Amino acid sequence: MDKQRLAALLQESQVPDTQNLKAVTAELQKNYYSHPESLLLLIEIVATHQDVNVRQQAAVQASRLSVKHWEKIPKEQKAAVRQHLVQATMNEQTSRGRHANARLVAAIASLDLEDGEWPELIPALFTLASSNELGQREVGSYIIFSLLEENPTSFADEMPKLLELFGHTLRDPQSADVRINSMMSIGAMLLMFEPLEEEESVATLQTLIPPMVDVLKDAVQTGDDEKTGQAFEVFQQFLAYESALLGKYLKDLVQFMIDLAANKQAEDEVRSQALAFLAQTVRYRRMKIQGMKGMGEELTLKSLVILTEIDDEEDEDDMGPARSALALLDQLANDLPPRQVIVPLLDALPKFATSEDPGYRKAGILALGTVVEGAPDFIASQVKAIMPLAISLLNDADVGVRHTALIGLARLADDIAEELSSFNEPLMVALVKNLQAATAPTADEKLAKKNIEIIRSVCGALDAMSNGLDAEFMKQYAGELISNIGALVAHSDHKVKVASSGAIGAIAESLGADFKPYFEQTMHALGAYLAIKDSEDDLALRSAVCDSIGRIAAAVGAQTFQPFVVDLMRSSEEALQLDNSRLRESSFILWSSLAKVYEKDFAPFLPGVFTGLFESLELEEEEIKLRLTEEEKGIVGTDDEIITSGKKIKIKSAEEGDEDWMDDEDEDDYEDFGASIEALEKEVAIEILGDVITYACGTQEITQYLEKAIEAVSPLAEHSYEGCRKAAVATLWRAYARVWQLMEQETGSSWEPGLPLQQTPTVTLTKLGEIVSKATLALWHEEADRAVVTDINRNVAATLKACGPAILAQGDMMKEVVTAVTTMITRSHPCQQDLGDEDEDQEVQGSSEYDWLVIDTALDVVIGLAVALGPGFSELWKIFEKPILKFAASESENIERSTGVGVIAECAANMEGAVTPYTERLLKLLLRRLSDTDLETRSNAAYATGQLVYNSTDSNTYLPLYPTILQKLEPMLQMTEARIKDNAAGCISRMIMAHPDQLPLGDVLPALAGLLPLKDDYEENSPVFECILKLYESNEPTIQQLTSKLIPLFETVLGPPTEQLDDETREIVRKTVFLLYNAKQDLFSNNPNVLKLAGIV
Repeated sequence: MDKQRLAALLQESQVPDTQNLKAVTAELQKNYYSHPESLLLLIEIVATHQDVNVRQQAAVQASRLSVKHWEKIPKEQKAAVRQHLVQATMNEQTSRGRHANARLVAAIASLDLEDGEWPELIPALFTLASSNELGQREVGSYIIFSLLEENPTSFADEMPKLLELFGHTLRDPQSADVRINSMMSIGAMLLMFEPLEEEESVATLQTLIPPMVDVLKDAVQTGDDEKTGQAFEVFQQFLAYESALLGKYLKDLVQFMIDLAANKQAEDEVRSQALAFLAQTVRYRRMKIQGMKGMGEELTLKSLVILTEIDDEEDEDDMGPARSALALLDQLANDLPPRQVIVPLLDALPKFATSEDPGYRKAGILALGTVVEGAPDFIASQVKAIMPLAISLLNDADVGVRHTALIGLARLADDIAEELSSFNEPLMVALVKNLQAATAPTADEKLAKKNIEIIRSVCGALDAMSNGLDAEFMKQYAGELISNIGALVAHSDHKVKVASSGAIGAIAESLGADFKPYFEQTMHALGAYLAIKDSEDDLALRSAVCDSIGRIAAAVGAQTFQPFVVDLMRSSEEALQLDNSRLRESSFILWSSLAKVYEKDFAPFLPGVFTGLFESLELEEEEIKLRLTEEEKGIVGTDDEIITSGKKIKIKSAEEGDEDWMDDEDEDDYEDFGASIEALEKEVAIEILGDVITYACGTQEITQYLEKAIEAVSPLAEHSYEGCRKAAVATLWRAYARVWQLMEQETGSSWEPGLPLQQTPTVTLTKLGEIVSKATLALWHEEADRAVVTDINRNVAATLKACGPAILAQGDMMKEVVTAVTTMITRSHPCQQDLGDEDEDQEVQGSSEYDWLVIDTALDVVIGLAVALGPGFSELWKIFEKPILKFAASESENIERSTGVGVIAECAANMEGAVTPYTERLLKLLLRRLSDTDLETRSNAAYATGQLVYNSTDSNTYLPLYPTILQKLEPMLQMTEARIKDNAAGCISRMIMAHPDQLPLGDVLPALAGLLPLKDDYEENSPVFECILKLYESNEPTIQQLTSKLIPLFETVLGPPTEQLDDETREIVRKTVFLLYNAKQDLFSNNPNVLKLAGIV
């Protein structure tokens, strides 16, 4: 085998000539790399060749081949080869050459040490790394790092000695290389620490944190970008392991990072890296950050100041300090309680919004729009203070501020559009004004470019606001908006076309049936874009138009839209073949809209719809090949493939001889695992499949398509991308609910609460229940993603309420549901813990809204269990009572008290008489909550007290407290917030029905009548009118005297809106009217319409 030819080929392979490179690679593979001798030749080239580039490439290829060939090298040759290689590494003058050689030493050493060979290496490395000679320290420290990175277990028996060494080398007075090598070595060995078993080692490790910070400081001060990045990476690595490794130094590290980020003298890249570290820290150490007094507020306010540096011309994809600060604010809002982030931000907002510096004004509104996603409920409660500032900024003299304000408004409206509705008038005036200014002709190129952004942002804001724009309000603006924005669909800028088509869909959505006068004209304008396909811009516009038309269909309804359905469905199915994932997703979303509009009449299109969705679910996902050693295969737990974020990563052994992994270009293939395009498309397809099954499938279609749908969806509940897992489990539960609904429609029977089951499910339902429960339980207990857990909770709760207890009879489902819910409401579920700290007690005051959603939806599952089990839930209440009462008694968080009390109310209602044993404890708490400072809690307490009194048979406990309860309810009768008046009315009605003889009806009934009609909580009409009927049936004198006042109320509630009364309550009111009419027809002489509404005449 010719060494000179091998070296020449290596040199040729560096010339950027594709054809020649293929020929060179083929020759290398065939004549050299497939033979063990090539490894020795490569090492010889490493040691002797004159060209550093060739030496480096030889070292890289030898490292790759060592796994395959080293064991085949004769044992008697190995000692000399090792010596030769180490000497070559010591002699290498260039740092990149030394590093490549060190990695080769590590690759061979890893194999040798595992086989009990080369025992003298580890002592020799310690000697080198602590040598008085600088060059030896640099080589020794880098080989140690390379070996730790290759196989950390090589030093398993030397950890104390290693830590002692690093205590010196991190402070090496002469060499920044030695210092950073030592720091990277610590990062590579972190996985070897077991904090609970190795307290002494962990304590020693923690003492190394301050000198590691000094290494980073030094790299920053000397402007060494490479070392700065390496140091940041090591600190990022700490976040992947137990927080005990950083211990008390985490706070110091966070403080250092935010101070560094806030330092305008530091380079932008350094500041951005510090902010990125903080965002990751907040994400993975949220409980720790939450427990650091004042830290959430400091991070928020300093990020806000950094955000003022945002530049009008800044690229959104350029993560400079300002955009990195925005990302940190987003993470803070997602992961910390509102009082630590939103409260300080809102306190600072007036100062920022009214500052003379436009950077401050932009920062204020942009920050507000960014944090709303993480805390929509809290920000919704503050709109009266926020919106005047936002409206002022929408009308700012500075066009850059106005543009930013439009972006902020769109983000606010995405999450709290309905809560903004009281400001619709000034918001719409500002939007129209901005649109007019931006569409005016200008010769200023810079302003023209900004105007394009303004137009897009106005359209985006309208799109986001659609949920809060009611038809009556929109009618006054519809003509002008549709004319002006409709014209923009023909704009020269394709992004304006995309944005304007979205805005047209939003306007249609808000107008509903009132969009019909504009329907034909709009469809013809948009229809022209449903066949375009010549460029990526065309496909993006076609996708946006498809989305818009789906919203228009929902607005105008089935009959009006009918003439366009066939052509539109044909276009959407053709779009699936254009190799554009976003366009396919738009087709799917359109199908969902039409399925909801046409329901079972959508059946003719279902064959094409299911075919398209199934093809998407069967998409092959991106494959990336990794070359792993046997040890690494052991770590990942497979020798086949691993999948992460929707990307399938094939495991290749070095033995397999596949040429691809030899190419240098493959090195970056697996650096960044985001969710693949295929995974994102599957997520949408799964959700739409759920919509189609729910809205458009009858028994025949279920028979035809369900089995294949379940086969396609079930495996995706274990997908690596959380979006697919969430969508898959949700669709399985929705399918179960739909099949149950169809069964009830066919049999004419409804489920009854309690176990054992009173109604036997069909074989199909039982089988489907097994699949659903198995898929759910495989995820529910261990899932770390909050959104997935929250969605599982929602689906389980909704299905229990809609379909009853049958699913609980599947295997151990009841036990597993109770276990899962208990872990969540005691904050001990994996998704509620910091990464790596699942076994640690992390009790902290308050929650982020995302964290609270996990608990809130888990409590909804508790309510679902109560609904499904009825009185049988009484035994489970013993399990849930303590944590629920703890929430209801919370002193620090209003949301915990109001939710806890609400759960008590629903559980008491569904347990009926079985709530009796718990009366005393519950009533004691509820009496306190009836005087709560939080109106939502007081309102829920009124509802809960009524339910408890009505259902419990322990009258000895609650009757003596009737006067106290009435006394606490009395002030509520004058309040309008939080449905409090309506819940008080419901409570009084239930108290009367339980014991009419225990209340002063002469005083109470006129007060009750004065509360009617209920305006906020229509559900409480049920006890109110049931109570009234019972009083009439018993000829109670006070109610008789109130008849003239009640008859107009009967007319009001029997009329629109129909949702005032459910079917059962409507029948009660009709029965009351009939009773009075039979007794005395003259009562209705002034209100004849009541009789019509009641169906009597």
